[in-house]
Amino acid sequence: MAAAMISVPRVTIITPFLNAASNLGEAIASVRAQAIADWELLLVDDNSTDDSIRIANDAAAIDPRIKVLRRPPGSKRGAAAARNAGIAASCGDLLAFLDADDLYERHMLQTVLAAADANPDAAMIFGPTKWWYPDGARSDWVEPTDGLAARLHQPPRLLGRLLLMQDGHVPCTCSVLLRRSAVSTVGGFEEHFELYEDQALWAKLFLRFPAFITPVTLARYRQHSSSASAIATQRGLYDRMGKHPARAAFLDWIAEYMMESGTRDFRLQLALRLARAPYVTPATIGSKAERLALKIMMWTAKQRRRIRRQLAHVAR
Repeated sequence: MAAAMISVPRVTIITPFLNAASNLGEAIASVRAQAIADWELLLVDDNSTDDSIRIANDAAAIDPRIKVLRRPPGSKRGAAAARNAGIAASCGDLLAFLDADDLYERHMLQTVLAAADANPDAAMIFGPTKWWYPDGARSDWVEPTDGLAARLHQPPRLLGRLLLMQDGHVPCTCSVLLRRSAVSTVGGFEEHFELYEDQALWAKLFLRFPAFITPVTLARYRQHSSSASAIATQRGLYDRMGKHPARAAFLDWIAEYMMESGTRDFRLQLALRLARAPYVTPATIGSKAERLALKIMMWTAKQRRRIRRQLAHVAR
């Protein structure tokens, strides 16, 4: 008798969690509510001490598509390492990510899978995210796509525009679909980052592969005082729109990665110099002509950021 065929899910969703009992169940429910059913959800426990593991195990007990991974003692901790562990254990050819405090919109997987089918060259599919304030402290708002949506972008355009010049919104982890083959090629998440671990992976992918942006809002990014970015902001390590130490380290890493990759794209090199300009002295920037080009690019990017802030303020 022939062996029974084993169904392989098309997409693997990876959710790391650490003491997330207050939100984990809601995140899991948003996956189970998806309009399509061809997925697996890997819940990666990063050494929780609260009720999170019971919530994860209860979900796995009632839905065979859900699996719980517990990191072995002594393994590296943090979101990047947990996501890499999930990638290593995944079955799907496509990867998605959902942090334990965020939610998918019901059409999330349906939207990104359709976009992946329509754009087979794209290693990364992403779309806008709703910044969600469940406590009502501020009004929810959706990231604008700044004219970039419904298009396939060739490398390395989005690396320069989104990550270096900050001319547009960086993809939120909960609104991204990746081809596993591309992630394997670039080596997954950079585990030494506590912040910017997501942007480091996006940078590696944007440098080598096309990406497609959908105009459809895909997920809700919960805003609360105990999130990693909120805590880093309170400690002075992070500022979403301003100069801060974590970005300086990230830009240093990008410079080294581009050098090791043999990147010679002039516009990208110029964008990197622009991004690093607030962290270096003018004498280190380059020639007089290059400094003039940087001033023009800085002014243009500054005006675009000012307009985005005004639009976001109106939305609130």
